[in-house]
Amino acid sequence: MGRSRELVFAGIAAVLVVLYLGVGVRVGPAFFPPSSPTPTPTKPVSLVTLPPGVDASVSGTIAFALRGDVYVLSGKGYAPLTSDGRSHEPGISSDGQTVFFARVEEIDGKRLVDGQVVPAHLRFSNVVSAKASGGTQTVLIDGLVKADDGFHLVTWFDSPAVSPDGKRIAVVADGGEGYSDLELFDAQTGKQMVPLSKGSNLADPAWSPDGKTIAVTSYTLGTPRLLLVPIDGRASVPLVTPDGEPYRASFSPDGAWLVYTLRHEGKNDLHAIQMSGAHKDIQLTTDGASWNGVFSPDGRQMAFLRERDGVIDLYAMDLGDALTGGSARAALKLTRGEGIDGASRPAWGA
Repeated sequence: MGRSRELVFAGIAAVLVVLYLGVGVRVGPAFFPPSSPTPTPTKPVSLVTLPPGVDASVSGTIAFALRGDVYVLSGKGYAPLTSDGRSHEPGISSDGQTVFFARVEEIDGKRLVDGQVVPAHLRFSNVVSAKASGGTQTVLIDGLVKADDGFHLVTWFDSPAVSPDGKRIAVVADGGEGYSDLELFDAQTGKQMVPLSKGSNLADPAWSPDGKTIAVTSYTLGTPRLLLVPIDGRASVPLVTPDGEPYRASFSPDGAWLVYTLRHEGKNDLHAIQMSGAHKDIQLTTDGASWNGVFSPDGRQMAFLRERDGVIDLYAMDLGDALTGGSARAALKLTRGEGIDGASRPAWGA
């Protein structure tokens, strides 16, 4: 059920988009004329400079996934952090120094089936950490456990999100029992601290700035909804959103707003909901092909994914006075059509 939910979510995340064959790039051939598809540029293997003028408008460090690898954008361009073709769903520390991501692994191992140990080809995912500047990559949370009787237990650890103080990692864990639960781990040792759900089907954790709450997408009841999960064990609080399917929420730096994607009538657009008072909801995009928004560290901008002509790119948008009744400014395209992973939310650190 947990992995099935991920497949369902991938469709929700980009209704106009399907997986590129072989390399995980996303296109939408079923929704576009078959003639003259947009060529996909070569996957970058070194620094790609930002367009003139764009580098000065985007500060901090943005981690994002592109065709199975994690890339880091800072300064005047972006470059690959990984090169294995199996990495996705990056998170980043608030200071922008450390990137956490999920990496898919597979082995020929053993599993217990009907009381007997049998050979099995096993797939799972680890949570890996690395400096945003590159260097050694460390497996922080291991999705493979070998028991004393010789068989293996595997878990999919997805969507790592680091707490504002950098001490904890929130992940969703799918051990093959039919659900994906929210769990906390120590960000330094990788040891489990506490499970925050049991028998649920959750995704997309994002911390509140005070470190007391984690926003998630819940698929437990079937259709997606947004939940606020207190880390002290109190009951989760559902958020009321406009008609449609809300998913992948992220807090503003001051905690006053939550940006999320709303899928409605086959289209995906970014919304922001006020966290206090009347809980005002504001639609930030109207193109029907924008999703996975995250605030900049100063709260003035938003990074997100947008699909054009069957190709997904990373964009940044100055929010202007959009949250106070005005309008956002035109979005700037940061990548060059290389094929962003539409199911991986970007992460923005200082």
